[in-house]
Amino acid sequence: MTEHTLNQNSTQTMIDHGSTLLVGAIVEATVISVEANQVTVEFGYKQPGHIAVKDWSDVRSQTLVGTVDIGERVLARIIELHDEGEHPVLSRKDAVSSETWATLQDKFASQEIIKVKILASIKGGLVADIESLRAFLPASLVDFRFQSDLTSFVGQTVPVVITEIEPEQRRVIISRKQALEKEQQSFRGEKLQAFEVGQITEGIVARLTGFGAFVDLGGIDGLLHISEMSFARVNRPEDVVQPGDSVRVKILRIEPESGKISLSMKLEDANPWRNATNQFQVGQVITGVVKRIASFGAFVEVAPGIEGLVHISQLANSRIESPAEVVTPGDEVQVKILELKPEEERMSLSIREATKQSQKPAPAMRQPSKTEMKAEPTSATLEELFGEALRKKFNL
Repeated sequence: MTEHTLNQNSTQTMIDHGSTLLVGAIVEATVISVEANQVTVEFGYKQPGHIAVKDWSDVRSQTLVGTVDIGERVLARIIELHDEGEHPVLSRKDAVSSETWATLQDKFASQEIIKVKILASIKGGLVADIESLRAFLPASLVDFRFQSDLTSFVGQTVPVVITEIEPEQRRVIISRKQALEKEQQSFRGEKLQAFEVGQITEGIVARLTGFGAFVDLGGIDGLLHISEMSFARVNRPEDVVQPGDSVRVKILRIEPESGKISLSMKLEDANPWRNATNQFQVGQVITGVVKRIASFGAFVEVAPGIEGLVHISQLANSRIESPAEVVTPGDEVQVKILELKPEEERMSLSIREATKQSQKPAPAMRQPSKTEMKAEPTSATLEELFGEALRKKFNL
């Protein structure tokens, strides 16, 4: 039996066994079995080789069970070859070459997402294995939110990107958080392509904010602004929707660069202005409620979702400096319709004209003149006036 051992001063030795293999050569090997202290691999030799736990990775481990998968393909350096009888000895850890570092440098430069297995949880983060190198995943880069207990990640295969690499120190820093962000951006990009402006779709209200609600459109959120929740004025998003509600929305805008989608629940088939001409007409006096005031006038709701503007000049008979001198939100007022443009969702109103109309006196009953009274023929006949007296006189 001839043994060939690789050390820093040894030269590569050829063993002739039907194929050419050298001690010190780096080969691609396939894992065929895993034990606590060693992995058995096939690498094209007449018999399988062994990789001891100490030669598997820079990451110190008590056992290889659970960290290595059968069928996994790895690079390994041939440490010992034997003519017969004993299994060859290989080292995955020593297979790290300048080519390996160059490959990792390329992945770092391109921020390519790679899969790694988490082997241990230590103070400050997690430890993973990349090409037999020890890679450190800081706790702050594990997830979007800080995870105080990292033990649940041990044994998992997770996506990461390389954030720092220093071959001289065999130092590799990785980030799962950045990989998740890239995956989300890629997913959002794919989902955005499935939508178009004007499209009506279904969604689930995910969460509320002070300015609206975020709606889940199937893995991607769109913003439903409070101003787009109803044709009527909305004071609080929770007055219209709640988390978990299913809603029908229209896509208003898509911003591919930022991945933002703007939504609206103000669908055309529910637009109250569509029937405004059937409800109202110019010159009509109606009752409404003051919803809000501005420096130029007051907005009055005359039906759910339909508001008209009473210009400051139409609030009172006399000149005023501010609408607040005449009305306040919540006031019920009589208004006259001056202009109605449903296609523009616009209505002009006047409190002044409505007041004038209500104060106009009713037309008085006209009294007939003396001439008309004289000329007016009586409707009574001689029979009706004197008939009874004549009958008594002549005993009729």
